Amino acid sequence: MNTLKRKIWYVFLVIFVLFFIVGTVFVCMFGPKIYAKLRNLTRGSIVWGVPDKEQRFSDTDIPIVITTDDAYTLQTVVMLTSLLESSNDENFYKIDILIPSEFSKENKEKVSNLQNSYKNCDIEFIDMKDCFKNSFISKHFSEVVYYRLRIPTVLETRKRCIYVDVDTIVEKDLLELYRYDMGNNWVAGVADSGRSVFYKNEEERKKREDYKKSIDLKSFDQYINSGVLLLNLEAIREDKVEDKFKTFLETHRDPMQHDQSTINSSCYGKICSLPFKYNAQMYMFFDQEENKFSSLFSEKDWNEGWNDSVIIHYAGEKPWSDPSTYRIERWWNFARKTPYWKEILKKFRTTK
Repeated sequence: MNTLKRKIWYVFLVIFVLFFIVGTVFVCMFGPKIYAKLRNLTRGSIVWGVPDKEQRFSDTDIPIVITTDDAYTLQTVVMLTSLLESSNDENFYKIDILIPSEFSKENKEKVSNLQNSYKNCDIEFIDMKDCFKNSFISKHFSEVVYYRLRIPTVLETRKRCIYVDVDTIVEKDLLELYRYDMGNNWVAGVADSGRSVFYKNEEERKKREDYKKSIDLKSFDQYINSGVLLLNLEAIREDKVEDKFKTFLETHRDPMQHDQSTINSSCYGKICSLPFKYNAQMYMFFDQEENKFSSLFSEKDWNEGWNDSVIIHYAGEKPWSDPSTYRIERWWNFARKTPYWKEILKKFRTTK
């Protein structure tokens, strides 16, 4: 009898351990996604908020804006290191970093310490406070992705600026991009894969059309990637485009591409296309043989984008987490030049 009880006890123990292992794996894999989904279902009205504003500025500098949080501090340092390493010493960069209120003092110091090594920059942190609280988020994104929509208010004295994501590296000075002729358009950016007319199957085509309808987009013919933007702040303020962003987010509570959906839908008709070299998106490399994305650009733009990139954008695979990322070595080369090389290597280690 004792032997039978012991066997039953062992069986229950094995079942419990298996459930525990399966449950742990499930939580690790799907927990963040489930949490984001539940949060989105229970969120209230989106808070538009009142952010702080830029305090230090000059008419002679090049204004660069980025958004970040504690989780992306080291990536921010690498991106800014690449910007300043690649810049012309004669050009001065005013870098405004839009952050959530909880951004730590330690991480602020890590980023601002770059000013000790590079004299042609000034870094200012701008607290976005409760802006975009209750906004739609997903597994890999937080409210921070929407911060770029408030840049016209934050940089209220600027005529234009460059916005750059932190999953990028800059390989050339950005004065040429800053002076790019965008006419009277509100925003300029590089074509995103959404413009492609090539579909793997009918399901993919339908999914793309459903997305277009869901955000009330008239056409994909101007659709841009929001990772690198040249913003005509003067025109945006004059035409009250921020009100369009606000209305869009109030009426489209779960835009699939977050800020990118907002910008493309709200600014349609006032979007200028930039050459591929200003936002060379690395995931496009894997589809070169299919000619899926090269058709979005002229042959000159396409070749220049690969061979003479100004900004490399690791949209898709990330060099700090995926060793198969195309041009991973370029990100790590700049990582080695930061004051936090050992910390970056210890935390990520995707390459030697």
